[in-house]
This record gives sequence, structure tokens and C-alpha cells, in this order.
Amino acid sequence: MKYIFVTILFLFTAFYNVVAQDSYLDEVRTKLEKIVEADVAYLNQVDLAVGSMPIGDLLRNIAKTSNVSISYKGDNTLTVNCNFNKVKINDLLYFLCQEYNLDLEIVGNIVSVFPYAPPLPDIPGPKVSYQSSTGFLSYELHDCPLPELAKLLADSTGINIVYPSSLNLKKVSGYALRLSLNEAMQALALGNSLIASKTGEKLWAFETLPVGKGEGQGRAWAVRRGISDEQIEIDSTGMIRIQVERASIYDILCTICEKQKINYYFISPVDGTTSLYLKDIGLHTLLKVLFTGTPYSYYEEEGILMFGVSKEEILLSSKVIPLENRTVEKVIDIIPEDFKQSVKIISFSDLNSLIVSGDQRKVARIENFIKSIDKTIPLITIDVIIAEVTKSRNNEQGISVGYGDPPTASKGTLTPHFQMNLNADGINKIIKSFNGLGSMNLGKVGPNFYASLKFLEENGDIELKSTPKLSTLNGHQAELKSGQRQHYKEVYESLMGSQNPIQTSSYQWKYIDANLVLTITPYVSSNGEITLTIDLSQTEFTTIDEKMEAPPGTATRSFKSKIRVKNEEMILLGGIERNDRIKTSSGLPFLARIPILKWIFGTSTNKKEEHKLNIFIKPTVIM
Repeated sequence: MKYIFVTILFLFTAFYNVVAQDSYLDEVRTKLEKIVEADVAYLNQVDLAVGSMPIGDLLRNIAKTSNVSISYKGDNTLTVNCNFNKVKINDLLYFLCQEYNLDLEIVGNIVSVFPYAPPLPDIPGPKVSYQSSTGFLSYELHDCPLPELAKLLADSTGINIVYPSSLNLKKVSGYALRLSLNEAMQALALGNSLIASKTGEKLWAFETLPVGKGEGQGRAWAVRRGISDEQIEIDSTGMIRIQVERASIYDILCTICEKQKINYYFISPVDGTTSLYLKDIGLHTLLKVLFTGTPYSYYEEEGILMFGVSKEEILLSSKVIPLENRTVEKVIDIIPEDFKQSVKIISFSDLNSLIVSGDQRKVARIENFIKSIDKTIPLITIDVIIAEVTKSRNNEQGISVGYGDPPTASKGTLTPHFQMNLNADGINKIIKSFNGLGSMNLGKVGPNFYASLKFLEENGDIELKSTPKLSTLNGHQAELKSGQRQHYKEVYESLMGSQNPIQTSSYQWKYIDANLVLTITPYVSSNGEITLTIDLSQTEFTTIDEKMEAPPGTATRSFKSKIRVKNEEMILLGGIERNDRIKTSSGLPFLARIPILKWIFGTSTNKKEEHKLNIFIKPTVIM
């Protein structure tokens, strides 16, 4: 209560100072308007450009050059930095008062400047109000002597206050509004480190709060401090129900321990008040709540609860916290920094455990955090099918005459039939009709899906580039990389000697990789859906020098995608397309270029190939 009153007083003082400052500047403006009426010289304009000049010297120079009377009473260590052009003296004086917290007084045409001293706020005197009809007591006190307070309470309430002679010089502070007489007296005592006890019908006693509790004082102490059996109840199972307002933490501890017949000991004084409303909680949970935000802690040893300041060595504890699903190295980095303050954490890799030492409350806080994150990490297996569909068209014109093997007859299916089930024809139809970089959910598929794809590969409709099965933990990246490497020779030629240079050559073998790289990072949500981050890159050789004297040509196709899919469902990602076109012509010179005749004396070939890369992905969560 004392601290609340001090805070209110501070805020009131700050507000009062702001208002007072605005008021005194208005008075400065009024005074300057009057001095102008008395002496028009204060309307003269001056030019100023000064840096770090004492304000006393500045005012003397203005008075000397402008023929006005100005004096300064104050510390000349205050320096001024300003640059003014054609400013009136009265405006300059107002600016200096506002900027450097100055005030002034005027006698005749003499201006006296001095530092501003705000007036002290009027501290209200002690106020005590008692409503006999309701029994409510209100008070507002600031460093009120205890004898004066005793007289005010006696006059307003009719009760008498007694106290030892050692408290004759005691001053009390506090603020209360409409509290019962019992609550008001207890709050006043607690806020000023006193004990208030009702010893008669109209008699209360104040005494100094002791730092400990003697033998045989326990229950009497609690009753004296106003904690009743209705405010703290404990059932047969040890569960606690507590409802107190502005009660002493010391008294709460004593009352609970004595009700549960638990031995306790105060290593150091425990001060402060609190308000609690808790229902059906255990003893240790109550103690954690009670000490939250306080410098106090507790420790239990051999059935004895010990209370005191948390920095006391006896209140520190150590605990081994084993981990089941995570490693100690990862967990140490995850623990928040504010949890680690004033706590020592040691990793014990042999047992995959952490040893935490410090305040028992902080140790328990870290333990609860570790248990909340030490969960089983889902394992995801990912079936990946990378298939390429090649569609070619060959147009040949002209007549070719020669001797050789007889032509081969064409055979095979040009366009498969479309069916709704996922057989070979249906899959082929879906792949050929699906374009772009989007995704298509095929739903859950059975083993016949893979058999149908294998059938398409055997018929030459689809080429299966890769069919891996990847496994990774939730949130971790899985990577597939496969391809080939081509070498080529890089030749270096140089000249040796100056008179008769000799040409020499050397070479070095280098290589170029053409790989298919697939990275997938799965994230399992709480509803079982899986978010997949997919990054695919494919590089192919387009030209190869058989003599290996030039680097082979390459072509790269890649895309990135993020999709969401249900467990065990198949996703078809849109195809990456690559088109190849080859035109060739041959025939008799000159005649093969003449229209119409070129069909007889020449041939031309136009070959077009379309390559589409499709990716099937099926994730499966394994807990």
C-alpha cells in the first residue's frame, strides 16, 4: 500500500510540475508585455551568433549594445548556443526562459533573470473517513506520525489505538477506499511493516513486525493477522482452496503449513502481501504461484519446508532431466535465454540428459519446458516417381533412291483410350493432358498404380527416370541426387625459349555433371496434413563429343513448389517441358533448290520432339 501511494504521489507531482511550468511561462509573457510599455527599447532588434557562451555574459552584452537594463542571478556555468537574425529583445528573453528553464522579475525598466524554481506541490494532510452505517473506513496518509493517526482514528471511528513507546516517531503512509474496519487496519499495518491486532471491542494494538516466528505462536499469529478458516480450506486429500485479499505471504505460509501439520522453517524473512483465489490445487503448485514475481523461494528436505530469499544456498537444487526423443545439444540451444538466467545447465551426453542447478522454481520451469518439446518426431516416407513422356513427330519429304535394307513396318498404339480408373491408359491420358507447374491430387492409390506406370514404360509411352523412396524426420530435408558425368580434354599450348621458341602442349581432364536433384522438406500439421516444400532440378547432356575434346552441351530444367497433401495421397506435379527440333535436307546441287524439282532431286526431314517431366509424390507419416 505504501508503494502504491508513493507512485500516485510521484505521478501527481510530475503532472503538477508540467502544469506549473506552463503557468509560469504565461506569467513571463505578461511581464515582458508590461516592460515594453514602460521601455520601448526592449523592442529593439539584435543579431546574435554565439556558441557555448555563458548566459550571464550573453545577457550583459545584449544590455550593453541595446541600452537596456538586464541582470542575471544564477550559475554562470549555463552556456547558450544560438544564431538569431533581427530578433526583438523581449522575444529573445522569452525564448531563453522557455529553452533554458529561466524566470524573470521586473522592477521599473530593469529585468532580473534567474533559474526557474517550480513551486512545491501542496501535500494533502492526513484524511480519515469512517461510515458508521456501513462500517467502511477510508484514509489517505503521507508520512503521518503514528500518534496523530491514533487521534484521527479515535475521533472518527471511536476505537482506541495503543502502541509501544518505540513507535512514537513512526510515520505511516497509505491509501484505502471503503474497506471494512478490520481490512483497513490490516492493510495499514502491512503497508508500514507493522502488526495490527484487535485486543478488545474498541481497542487495537500496533507493534513492530518480527522477522521470524517463535515456538507456540503459530495459530495465534494467524488469527491475529486476520486469516480465517473460511479463507484457507484444506480437504482430506490435501487439496487447498484459498481466497484472500491483501494478505501477508508470511501468514499464508504459516497457516497452510500448520493446517497440514508440515514442519517449516524461515531461513530469512519473507515480506510482502498478495491476493489469491485458487481452488483445488496442491501444496507445491500453490507455493510456485505464491512466490511468482517475488525474490523468495522454497526447498523441501526430509519433510521440512524451508522458505527465504532464493539466493540462499540452501534453497538451490539440482535435477537430472533425461531426454527421450531429442538430443541434449539441440535442446540447450532451444531453451529461452530468460529461462537460463541465474541457472546452471550442464549437458550429460552419456545419458542424453541435462543437469540443471539453481532456484527450485526456475529448475521446475526449465523441466516443464523440456517435457513440452521432448515429443516423438514424426517420420515421413516419401515415394517419388519421376517420369518423362516423349512425343515425337517426323516429317520427311522427297525421293530417296538407293540400295539397302528394306524399310521396317510401323506398329504400336498412337493414342491410348481414356478410362476413369487409374490403369495405364488413364495415367497416360492424365499425364499428356496436364500442363503447367500446378498440382493434381490423385487421391490414395494402390499397387496397381505402380504396375500401370511400369506397363507404360515397357510400351515406350513413359520413361521412368527415377523411383526412389525417401525417409526423413518432420521439418528435415530429404535429398535425391542421381546422374552422370562426362569428361573432356582441355589443351594448353605455350612457347618456350626466346631465340628459337619451341611450341609445347599439355592437357588436363575436366568433367561436367548432369544430375537430377530433388529435395523435399515435409512439415506435418496437427490435423495430419503434410506440407511439402519441393525443389527439383534436372540437367541433361544435349551434345557429346566422342573424341572428348570439347565440353558437352547441357540443358537444365528446374522448378520449386510448395503444396499441402493428406497422408498417403498421391500428388502429380505439372510437367517441365523441353522441345527439340531438327531440320535436315539433302539432294543434287543446284537442282535441290529449285521449286518443284527439289521434290524429285532432294529430300528434307523435319523432326520435332517434346519432352515433359512429371513428378508423382506420395508421403506417408510413420509415428
